[in-house]
Amino acid sequence: MFPIAVGILAVVFLLIVVRQVGRVRLPIWAVMTAGAVLALVTGSITPAAALAAVNVEVIVFLFGMFVLGAAMERSGLLHTASVAMFAKASTRRQVMFWFIFLMAGASAFLMNDTVAIIGTPVALYCARRFGIPVTRMLVALAAAVTFGSVMTPIGNPQVLLISMSGGVTDAFGSFFVYLCVPALVSLYILYRMIIWHLPNGDAPLSLADDSRNPEDPILERLTKTSLVLVFAVIFLRIVLSFAGYELPLVVIAVAAALPLVVLSKRRLELLRGVDWSTLLFFISMFVLMAAVWDTGVIQGILPASFTTSMPVLFGVSILVPQLVSNVPYVALVLPVLEAAAAPLHLYLALAAGSTISGTLTILGAASSVIIIQNAEKHGETMTFWQYFRIGVPLTLAASAVFIGWIWICSLLSGVAG
Repeated sequence: MFPIAVGILAVVFLLIVVRQVGRVRLPIWAVMTAGAVLALVTGSITPAAALAAVNVEVIVFLFGMFVLGAAMERSGLLHTASVAMFAKASTRRQVMFWFIFLMAGASAFLMNDTVAIIGTPVALYCARRFGIPVTRMLVALAAAVTFGSVMTPIGNPQVLLISMSGGVTDAFGSFFVYLCVPALVSLYILYRMIIWHLPNGDAPLSLADDSRNPEDPILERLTKTSLVLVFAVIFLRIVLSFAGYELPLVVIAVAAALPLVVLSKRRLELLRGVDWSTLLFFISMFVLMAAVWDTGVIQGILPASFTTSMPVLFGVSILVPQLVSNVPYVALVLPVLEAAAAPLHLYLALAAGSTISGTLTILGAASSVIIIQNAEKHGETMTFWQYFRIGVPLTLAASAVFIGWIWICSLLSGVAG
């Protein structure tokens, strides 16, 4: 009998692709929430299992970063930073180059979901100020934070899980050797694809001064304090990781939100600025994906060569997360690699494949969903097909680069597969 949970997921996927029924536009969070409710109503997952499936650490982390993002926007700090970031850009191509590589660099240490939150207003600012199509800016942001996040073992939740497994030694060094170069090459490929036929890409920019005084100097100072604390905690997390201790994500969230919630007189406004619909999307996604995992369907389609062939593992790690999200996928297959005593390069292929699955479709990475929902709050969006048209060739090119480089590194280390 065909599992009900898999059927619900198929309908959810279809509705997110279509995004509209008649004249009714379907928000992504509403579709996913309806799917999770159906899974509960049909008994595909029990209430207790649903509660256990929700990754509270991820939800709290996102909440803290949403508070920080709201403070950056309302204090005027985000606008000031955006002006400074592109002050020396003389053409639209230069704007796009610096945007892509700065967002990628930030995601390597701040995590991709964080940069998706604070980067969306920057992308919309660039589209408005420099006359770049909004869709290109949003695609560039989604892909940049995806590629950037695989360069370090703290760039996104799934690579963090992999780096904490027994199969990865010297996590920062291994990620640097195996994944940094192909990530940078993929970012350059992204840049060349985005600027292809960019309107007036090489035309000189002649722009008036867009600087302005802070909208709220007190809130700006508190926001800067939160940012300093966030970077300090991230630095501490990196240092402690070398000693074998992983500082919880919750600590970063507390550093981001606590000064603002406790000390700012605009705390209620900041809390209203939290993207609650995205948090609901994540909670619903955890529930529905757990119901699908429990059916055993996804586990059953893993090929026999999954733990021996790096290209097979890589390809599966790109395709399966389109259906069940990359974090639960990685959580499931990690024990499979550990049981098979898989070599290091297979763990890093899992990290790369499960991460760049986010460049294939908007459902491949949670950061892409965050970007779309943040953009829709500002009256902009990007459709499944707009992303998919660029995502397919980009993912194919990036896959070739990653597989080739990981294979070369494995040969040099004396292991190939």
